[in-house]
Amino acid sequence: MSNGTIDHEEAVRGGARLMEIAAGGCASRVLAVVARLRVADVLDGGFLPADEIAERTGADPDVLPLLLQVLVPCGIFERDRHGAFGLAAGFAALRSDHPGSLRNFLILLGETYDDALGGLLGTARTGRSGFEQVFGVPLYEYLGRNPEAEGVFDAAMAELAVPAAAALVERFDFSGVRRVVDVGGGDGTMVTSILTGNPHLEGVCVDRPSVCERASARLAATAGHPLAGRLRFHPSDIFQEVAEGGDLYLLKNVLHDWSHEGGVRILGAVRRAMTRTAQRRAPGVPRPRLIVMEPLLGAESDAAHSLFQTVICGKATRGFERHDDLRALLSAADFGVLSVERLSSGHHAFECATG
Repeated sequence: MSNGTIDHEEAVRGGARLMEIAAGGCASRVLAVVARLRVADVLDGGFLPADEIAERTGADPDVLPLLLQVLVPCGIFERDRHGAFGLAAGFAALRSDHPGSLRNFLILLGETYDDALGGLLGTARTGRSGFEQVFGVPLYEYLGRNPEAEGVFDAAMAELAVPAAAALVERFDFSGVRRVVDVGGGDGTMVTSILTGNPHLEGVCVDRPSVCERASARLAATAGHPLAGRLRFHPSDIFQEVAEGGDLYLLKNVLHDWSHEGGVRILGAVRRAMTRTAQRRAPGVPRPRLIVMEPLLGAESDAAHSLFQTVICGKATRGFERHDDLRALLSAADFGVLSVERLSSGHHAFECATG
């Protein structure tokens, strides 16, 4: 618009772009459904006609092509000259067997988290959790009541833990460590990766009882698992108590889910475990250390991540934008920061000791 005159072509282009952006939520849901159906696995790197994909995935033959067509403009799927569909290069993480698979994370985003966005207006007006407005309870209470959703959540967190674990192993020297305690470690993916690369280590994964029960059962069911004697799961309320006896404690992507007060309580439980462990050790034996791994979300491009975090847990848990934000929380819990390093996974690793 200029001097009160409407540029109709510009208005049409702008309207079309607005409609395209507004339809983005549809693409997120479609991607979750395609992940559920394991379409990328069925394609196995090639092209297949839509009706064959539908038959192999148990989908309706009239609806399945519509799902894939929605994702063609996004660049995720492509068509050959015969009209068959294939997974575009660079999107192999949609496969369940890919080492960097994001299948479960895509399902989590397009289902439970997308449902929570139904409470976004309430969050915008009040700052409170939209998730609680939609589901009636906080995230972890909801997961505890819904085993299927909790299973997807745990698998999604495991997918995100893979590159983080590789980045930590790449940069951290574990030679002086005997036991690693991963607090809020989910199904043990993080500590498993660390133990695999360091055969002298033992590991303890601390998490909710239901999570530990499933993870322990999976480990026990895997005959001859190389970590069977080196990894155990410790069910706990991490606000109250975590396992003692660790040389190194880990908190990865845990603290940003909670308010400042909640973070202090979690860190307090870790500090008590570290202090009691140190008190039982002989003079001269190094005191336990803590590594906190968190993404710092201060860039403008991080706004969507921060907004999701706000909707899920409320504005008091938007995450950390700067080093000083996390340093202040650690200081409030009587931890001193020894070093900070940015890892290749995008996390910042704060190595800490009790004050």
